[in-house]
Amino acid sequence: MSAEPELRRAVASDLEAMAEAERRCFPDPWSFRLLSELLVSPYDSVFVLVSENTLLGYVNVRVLGDEAELMRIAVVPEERGKRCGLTLLRAGLAEMCARGAEAATLEVRAGNAAAIRLYEKHGFLLAGRRKMYYENPVEDALIYWNRSLSDWKEEVTDA
Repeated sequence: MSAEPELRRAVASDLEAMAEAERRCFPDPWSFRLLSELLVSPYDSVFVLVSENTLLGYVNVRVLGDEAELMRIAVVPEERGKRCGLTLLRAGLAEMCARGAEAATLEVRAGNAAAIRLYEKHGFLLAGRRKMYYENPVEDALIYWNRSLSDWKEEVTDA
């Protein structure tokens, strides 16, 4: 029986695994340098989900005043469908609320149905579309907003 995954703030020793997750999850992976800059940014918060010293995924949120952006959720392919994305999203939303954000935005590939369902279940509403925004493959970006984060605060911060 494997251990329950641990959710915690990312630290420098997580960077190699995060960079590997980037390469495995996205056709346009973020660089090691960008990932390392997130850990020292006053605007960004990064949480990792690990099990037995193996990174399952991570989330990065950015808070600027009373608005936040879900910058990235990465879940390694073999862990998808196991609620890792839900755990990471809830951690990100809880952090946004804790840092005083009233509203949050995100962008998602139009074809990422699983992520879209997850975001919509957490109060995000479609607000716009960027045509042919993504490459490899070319795909539209959907822009979502949740303008009432406080409505979700209790749900995402419960134990």
